[in-house]
Amino acid sequence: MTVRRTTAAAAALAAMLLAPGPAARAQPNPPFAPSHLLPVDPAWETTLDGNPRHAPAFDRERAYVALRDDRLVALDLATGEQVWSVEQRLDHPPVAGDGVVAGAGGGRLDGRRASDGAALWNAEFESPIAAPPLWNTGWLVVATEAGELVALRGFDGREMWRRNLGGRPTVRPAIAGDRVFVSLADGRVAVLALRTGEAIWEREITGRPQGVLALDALYVGSTDNHLYRLGLADGGVDWYWRAGGDVVGAPVADRDRVYFIARDNVLYALDRGNGSRRWRRPLQGRPTDGPLRVGPVIVVSGVAPAVDLFDAETGLPRGSYVASGELAAAPHVVPDARPPLPRIVLVTGAGRVVGLAAAAGPPRLPFGLPPEPFLPRPAVFSLSDVVDWFPPREPGRPAAPPASLPLSAVVDWFPPRPLPALPAPRR
Repeated sequence: MTVRRTTAAAAALAAMLLAPGPAARAQPNPPFAPSHLLPVDPAWETTLDGNPRHAPAFDRERAYVALRDDRLVALDLATGEQVWSVEQRLDHPPVAGDGVVAGAGGGRLDGRRASDGAALWNAEFESPIAAPPLWNTGWLVVATEAGELVALRGFDGREMWRRNLGGRPTVRPAIAGDRVFVSLADGRVAVLALRTGEAIWEREITGRPQGVLALDALYVGSTDNHLYRLGLADGGVDWYWRAGGDVVGAPVADRDRVYFIARDNVLYALDRGNGSRRWRRPLQGRPTDGPLRVGPVIVVSGVAPAVDLFDAETGLPRGSYVASGELAAAPHVVPDARPPLPRIVLVTGAGRVVGLAAAAGPPRLPFGLPPEPFLPRPAVFSLSDVVDWFPPREPGRPAAPPASLPLSAVVDWFPPRPLPALPAPRR
């Protein structure tokens, strides 16, 4: 072992050379952009008589929770009270919209009236449903183990088209504009026309692709530890970034950056244009899904009770909220909530559901959550805002949608939208 001794003069000179300059000493941490965080108070609390099996579905009035004892229950968001309960086993999270809640079990998809749980329609498939269904602006998209992608009209379950993809979808599909994006277990990302199901292009990547974010390009992570940016026109790889573990869930983005989480327990922010890293932030808990973006804040949650918030510009921690137990799903924010509706709903794995409203007095919780949605606001209004398709039925009358009123008499569900001219797919 070699021991080096330093004289006092040499040590003073080294300290002078290594000391930060005046500009560096005076530079504070960059200020946070306003995020409108507010303190919240519990508005109501409900303990379910069972544990949630999946993440709930929400509409403007109710939460729909699939329980482990094969029941689907609906809760009133204004009071937290149970509205109805039906026997139904769900293999995937339910979906809701336009006065209907739909759930998949085995090879069957059931549509129920949201107000009372009455059966409206069902669809049978030859093989089990492989991934959580997707509900978006009236479209209900289902993927089966046999590799078929089926598009239904969510109102009445009518099949609009089906396409055999030759591979099993692994995660919930995505809809953006007039296209459907599907990740397949064999490594392909397939893009189809929403109106017809016609194949537009597909791209094979290594690993198993996860959720797709479609903007000016496609951003998709994979189990090969990479996040890819694919060209929207033909799926060409613009760039990719390697993380220290499998990518979890779908990424989110703002104007400048794309954010994703990997199983190395790190939250990454990359430049949307060239894929260079802007910042990274180690996480304390084990994430189970991709991040959420609320304005200038990135929200991360997992099975742990904590919900962590980070500044989108710098990656610095903005705070955290600790629930009473491990979360069964990411927090849900009620869009445009007005009293008596709560702003935020939390569901724990033990079956405790809490509605949080803006604090009327001194804050009693350790941290306030954003009053704006964690999830993107719907791009269009719901049909149930205009037409009550399923009014409360009179005693003794069967539950069924109105048969005398055609859909075309009220709204054009599928107006013609020409596809843009696309170059030939890259093979």
